[in-house]
Amino acid sequence: MRSHILGRIELDERRLAPDLAYLASVPRGEEGYDEFSNGYWKNLPLWNASGDAQDDLYRDTSEPAQLTEHGKRTGYLRELVESIFDTDRITMVRTRNLVDAVVIPHRDFVELERDADQYFRVLMFLEPNSAALHSEDDAVLNMRPGEIWFLDAGAVHAAANFSGDSRQMLCVDFAFDGPYEEADIFRDKSYHQPGGEPRIIERPQLPAERREAILKLGEVVDRSNFKEFLFLLSKVHFRYDVPAEETYSWLRSIAESSGDDLLVRNALELRDYAIGARTLSERFSLNSWS
Repeated sequence: MRSHILGRIELDERRLAPDLAYLASVPRGEEGYDEFSNGYWKNLPLWNASGDAQDDLYRDTSEPAQLTEHGKRTGYLRELVESIFDTDRITMVRTRNLVDAVVIPHRDFVELERDADQYFRVLMFLEPNSAALHSEDDAVLNMRPGEIWFLDAGAVHAAANFSGDSRQMLCVDFAFDGPYEEADIFRDKSYHQPGGEPRIIERPQLPAERREAILKLGEVVDRSNFKEFLFLLSKVHFRYDVPAEETYSWLRSIAESSGDDLLVRNALELRDYAIGARTLSERFSLNSWS
């Protein structure tokens, strides 16, 4: 697992509370990649390429990110970002919340111009939630409030919140044109204190009978429930020690055993879209059968 803890800060819960209340009050709009999630998933840009608070599309830019109305309304988070990170290198800052939902295994940055290693994504949870999990390849972890994480978003990764409680987090993106060190993202290098021990979730092996039961789902999958089966399969690796990418192998096998060629087509195209290649602003419909 390339993702790791870069450092840790103590959050001022008294000052954080009004910002969290404001974020919760903003209505949830349509997400740029809404097909990646079910349930409640909300992203609000604090800084972005345009300064427009409605613009949640991540894209390459040669200029420093601009503060949005949401950033202006969350004073403590703005102070954290500006004091900890080198804002001249920031391309986007978002708050992200996932409640009683799962984000399917996917890779980020595949639609952008630079090599994936030139992008550097940082996550920091703002609220404790032991049911909020992230995965990378075959590892699952629970990030704790105040931990500053590098997330290898170019690897196959997923997220889930198996509770109805909020799991508000800060996502800070950087982009580089040449060689760099991870400490370069910090305004004050004293914040760079790697080596923290992550909370890794230990999972049992997937029993053979459970794997067989998964593959038998082709007997009941059809176009009306294909989407639900995708999200069901995306949850398996959070409980059992299997790679996140296995989700798409199962989905393809189930689609093939259903005897429906359009299910097979969607399963194959979804895999390529989520963890293979896609273009900027390209969308994928899980219920398109034309």
